[in-house]
Amino acid sequence: MKILIAEDEPVSREVLRKIISSQGTHQITVAENGASAWALLDDPSRYFDVAFLDITMPEPDGLELLRRIKESAVLSSMHVILCTASNDRATVAKAIQLGAKHYLVKPCSEASVLAKLEQVQPGTPVIRERRLMGAK
Repeated sequence: MKILIAEDEPVSREVLRKIISSQGTHQITVAENGASAWALLDDPSRYFDVAFLDITMPEPDGLELLRRIKESAVLSSMHVILCTASNDRATVAKAIQLGAKHYLVKPCSEASVLAKLEQVQPGTPVIRERRLMGAK
């Protein structure tokens, strides 16, 4: 799978990258803030099967990125896993309202990250197929 990790905190980003790369079958791209993540997601020459988004990163935050992804004809089918230290009701409710289906509370254990990846393992890369067909 092609996976984007958007996390502004270096230790959390590296832990997540190591957990995912331990499987050896994934291509991982990292972004250090929301602006970099959006630039990668919005690039028509790239696609991702899954995006791990930190909710509290700057420029924009993970919830804003989720909103943009869900509003995009090309990206809306991509699996998004929100990662955050916050599990208060208001944050969770907003994430669900924006279309979140997967949510991990930090610190993320190896077991929880791998379980989420197993849940979202796509049969066919939907994003790649749409981009090859020229959809925007």
